[in-house]
Amino acid sequence: MQLLEKVRLKINQKREPSLGIMDSQSVRWGNNRALNGFDGNKKVKGIKRHVVVDKNGFLLAIMVTVANINDSKAVGFLMRTLAFF
Repeated sequence: MQLLEKVRLKINQKREPSLGIMDSQSVRWGNNRALNGFDGNKKVKGIKRHVVVDKNGFLLAIMVTVANINDSKAVGFLMRTLAFF
């Protein structure tokens, strides 16, 4: 986080981001049955990547889950992770 703070200060922004943007992507993932979920919306069997960035696109948090985890549940875990830092 120290590098992120330095870059934000250099571009005349506050040290800590005040905004986070979350997105997710479902991807097919190998033959491991333990890690495979099914995303019914995208019709993909595999995993899902959840990413949070600030308004500049700097990575704040990332989490990988099985594909059937809903974004509304993932956001709770990610917000707790961000609050920890």
